[in-house]
Amino acid sequence: MRKFLFLSLVLVGCSHAPELSDDAVALIGTETLTKADVARAVPAGLSEADSIAFADAWVNAWVNDRLLETEATRYLRNLDDIERRVADYRRNLIAWEYRRLAVATDPELAPTDSAMHAYYDANAASMRLDEPMLRGIYIKMETSDPALKTVRSLYRSTRQSDIDRLEKVGLNGAVHYDYFRDQWIPWERIVSKIPYEIDPSQLRKGFSLDVDVNGFTYLLSVSDLLPVGAPMPFEAARPRILSALETANVAALDARLLQRLRSEALKSGRLKLNLL
Repeated sequence: MRKFLFLSLVLVGCSHAPELSDDAVALIGTETLTKADVARAVPAGLSEADSIAFADAWVNAWVNDRLLETEATRYLRNLDDIERRVADYRRNLIAWEYRRLAVATDPELAPTDSAMHAYYDANAASMRLDEPMLRGIYIKMETSDPALKTVRSLYRSTRQSDIDRLEKVGLNGAVHYDYFRDQWIPWERIVSKIPYEIDPSQLRKGFSLDVDVNGFTYLLSVSDLLPVGAPMPFEAARPRILSALETANVAALDARLLQRLRSEALKSGRLKLNLL
């Protein structure tokens, strides 16, 4: 259980402020922020000092938000219109999240591969990488592993027989082994695994790394590279394409979803109509 040093605050709109309960951190009007609320908001894994700093910032943000809301309601006259807009926004947000879930779980609603490839071909010039992508091999082993010498002699090879030997003979004790010569991987996903500073400008086809850090050896072989600004590979661009097509076809998607929902509701009896 995290322990925080809480500074209790009372901010109310009257001169006779009620006392805070023992489990409360802040009170504004009728709203109370409890210690349990703050504890739930603090991410796991933080140090004690970072947890206290996060909790302090979170409490202050909560207080500031409520102060602004309380003060604004004293001066804004058309609150009914705001409530209507909030309700509309809530409905739109729920509908959008439902569309996203429906497309993700129902292949019939998702854009076809041919439509996605057509969009990619038409918009490739605008889809550029903002970080390098690479193909290659990444290995992490204990530096004391007797097989390391063999692995070092094989991991940069372009011959399939050497890679087969590497996988069958050299990697039984490997901590990590990622073979990605057949797919493009973002540079950040690889560099985050290596506790060694690598300048991205050094990257090129044929680049290799062999470094020992704290009893582990990190090996990287780059068989191919796409630099920043290069056209984004289709698979890397797929999420962006999917989002763009869903946005462009939202009316058609809504019509298909609503037709399905209406049909299912009528069939189950949840919806009854008596149209003229």
